[in-house]
Amino acid sequence: MSVSGERRKYFKSEARSLLRYNYAKQVFMTGIIILLVFGLNAVKINIIKLFGIEYSFFSMPVNMFFDLLSLFITVPLYIGIIYVNIKLFEGENISVGGMFNYFSSFANLLDCYKFITAMAARLIAFALPFLFIGALFPPLRDFFGFILPGEMNIEYNLGEYGQVLENANINADIAMVCASVVYLAAFLVCVMVFMRYFASVFVFVKNPCLSVRDIIQKSAKMMKKRKFESLKFILSFAIWVLLSHYLAGFLYIFFTLPYIMLSYASYMSFVLAEKGGAEFLTAAYDYIGEKPREETVRHENININAGADIKLRKIRRGEIFDRYKNIIKVQKKQIG
Repeated sequence: MSVSGERRKYFKSEARSLLRYNYAKQVFMTGIIILLVFGLNAVKINIIKLFGIEYSFFSMPVNMFFDLLSLFITVPLYIGIIYVNIKLFEGENISVGGMFNYFSSFANLLDCYKFITAMAARLIAFALPFLFIGALFPPLRDFFGFILPGEMNIEYNLGEYGQVLENANINADIAMVCASVVYLAAFLVCVMVFMRYFASVFVFVKNPCLSVRDIIQKSAKMMKKRKFESLKFILSFAIWVLLSHYLAGFLYIFFTLPYIMLSYASYMSFVLAEKGGAEFLTAAYDYIGEKPREETVRHENININAGADIKLRKIRRGEIFDRYKNIIKVQKKQIG
């Protein structure tokens, strides 16, 4: 097994261990969210039936309203569960009330919604072009069949006409296969690019004072050279998701969702530790570009290793003192 596979196995075993000792808490938190979603869905159905608008124009706005309401209530709760799980990995065993952390004050909720909206906008920007192109695939086949007829005969009998149509269909199928391959390749590239946001939820939970731009920058640095490993980490839960979705839906509450969220907290804690721990999330020096940063460090090392008598601190103090003297001169001239 590869090194990344061994790490993935370790993160999952750590998640199972924490799940074993906090099972009731994890099931309770996940159950609240699932039941809330089902409850809002039931209210939506009853309202539509009560007013008799199942087949009217107003059914769509009512559906959209309750779907958005469910989204804006449950997503902060999911992030709250990740907050509780991160505290567990830090050795702080907080109560289930921690999942309502972002509902504890208006400022917390506003920060959470700003973050959710920013992430949703980026997801939509990635998804909409692919949804639009996917919707064009049926007419695209007819278009290929029209421009690739196979044989351009002007005069032909009925049998030859059938052969031309068959050739056109074959050529259109080949063109559609090629278009599908390009479509899937572009989709995979965009997924890999979007993986730069994989650590954004973790960064937001650890340091909610950061702006969305700073959160994205920190997430991109944490995911540098780890996008493919993170994608494999997500796909490793595919069997549990399929099993829970198609065979045993109750597994979402009793195992799958707690297991995935604890594994995510374990994985991100490991990545953060490699980047330097909590100091990485608060260091402004991290935003300096890699190339200028390397050149600055190299220049400082040359000066120090060359045995210069003047230390860097003295240089900085001298610059500050010279700047102060210049300010005093300008002020004296203005007074005079």
